[in-house]
Amino acid sequence: MVGDISEGKAYWCWLNEPDTKYVPQWSLRFVPLTDFEQKFFVHNSYNTRTEQEDGKDIGISVLMNRRVKGMDGEVLKKPLLFDKDKKPLGLYEELPNGSNVKVKYKCWERTHPFTNEVVKGIDLIAVMLLDETPSMF
Repeated sequence: MVGDISEGKAYWCWLNEPDTKYVPQWSLRFVPLTDFEQKFFVHNSYNTRTEQEDGKDIGISVLMNRRVKGMDGEVLKKPLLFDKDKKPLGLYEELPNGSNVKVKYKCWERTHPFTNEVVKGIDLIAVMLLDETPSMF
């Protein structure tokens, strides 16, 4: 398995506040820097898609998320956020698409109890913003 720490670009971030549209969760679409990692996620059937910016393909992104509540109803901790100096980062708005990040994650899989289908996902543990920290004003 590819390591649980990787560098790349972040798109469609929900790190400041969770996305509550369907299942409340913090998430981002992550485009790894290397083709090997991108192919790993596609080959192993994770939730991937091709990201585009200004009509040009950027690469293959994978969904990394953390639900607000776990399977047994307990409230889970928000993914940790750090700046490039490894100091805690407080966000006032979401990271812009294309931000350079380093992510820590954990891949998981389970068998669906009713369909016996294998379900896979990626739990987002921490995000380090490698760009300059956005200023509040």
